[in-house]
Amino acid sequence: MRKLLAGMLFLAVAYPASVWAAGSDELWEMSTKTDMPGMPMPEVTQKVCLVGGEAYKPGKVPHQKNCKMTDIVVSGDKTTWKIHCPGREAMNGSGEVTRTANTMKGTMKLSSKNIQMTQVFSGKRIGICQAK
Repeated sequence: MRKLLAGMLFLAVAYPASVWAAGSDELWEMSTKTDMPGMPMPEVTQKVCLVGGEAYKPGKVPHQKNCKMTDIVVSGDKTTWKIHCPGREAMNGSGEVTRTANTMKGTMKLSSKNIQMTQVFSGKRIGICQAK
């Protein structure tokens, strides 16, 4: 269960870590705050390199290859999606992100029979990089 939760914690920023060389892609500083009753978690901030000019696309959940992202819809600056992770600790959820040229913010809600989790994330564009 902890591996699933750790993977979900980074879902909003699940793109590969950046290569810190100059390039035409976008270097972002992303912060994620997770709220889960009975399990306090600190805000996590990391830098990620995203392909320049593309709409936000939710990434795959690390360590959870069986999770499926569905109903991904990009409409203007807004991206929405659903996620389903089957198995013993099955989880379902949905999320949305609004991305402008220099900012990003969004939420994702996940639930299982034992856990309710909400992630709030935000980001700011801080430079350029070269995506892998």
